[in-house]
Amino acid sequence: MRLKLPYFTTKTKNIRMKKLFFLIILFCGIQSTQGQDGVGLRSGINLQKKVTKKVTLNLNGQARFNNDISYLQTYLFELGSEYKISKSFDAAVYYRFVNRKKDETKDFKQRHRFYADLSYGKKFGSIKFENRLRYQHQFKDNDGVTEFDASYIRNKIEASYSNKSKFTPYVSNDFFFQIGGTLDQLRPKIGVSYKINKKNAVDASVFKDIDLVGTENPGPVLGLIYKLKL
Repeated sequence: MRLKLPYFTTKTKNIRMKKLFFLIILFCGIQSTQGQDGVGLRSGINLQKKVTKKVTLNLNGQARFNNDISYLQTYLFELGSEYKISKSFDAAVYYRFVNRKKDETKDFKQRHRFYADLSYGKKFGSIKFENRLRYQHQFKDNDGVTEFDASYIRNKIEASYSNKSKFTPYVSNDFFFQIGGTLDQLRPKIGVSYKINKKNAVDASVFKDIDLVGTENPGPVLGLIYKLKL
């Protein structure tokens, strides 16, 4: 007697990916009561232009809402370039212009961030592993007093599941190491990318910052990014 295994069609996989997407939204709702700032939202657009086989230009715009998405806390614009070193390695440099306020009662203050990335990626069957190492430094205004942010080395580890559907789920964790200090923050994230067509895609996610050295307890943050290849 032969055991008949279930047959998984592309339609079935699409349904499973959609269920994963709604699970992410449900997770956000469950977490909404946790954290001092309630639920946050990061929505934006990412524009990509391939200049050569190895060089890609990126232009990003983003709006960040806080306190149960009740007010705009930050808006930013970012310009950068990525260079493909080899099949597995990529390098990138970026400049970010930020307008941010501490809370809804404060005025927007300008900040300038510079960062550089070195990324490694490799597939193991259907699982793609990525490791991104980032150096970042930022100027900030603290209630009218201009000062330097602490410099950071960030190590982000991500695993995504490649499949025949248009949905690609992923999980990641970002480790924040303050230069001259210690590991002071974690950023676990779960998300899913949806490929609309060859040039258009949408990424939905949820993450939470975990303060390892202080008493801050920010709430979960929803992410919704539209990606367009020019």
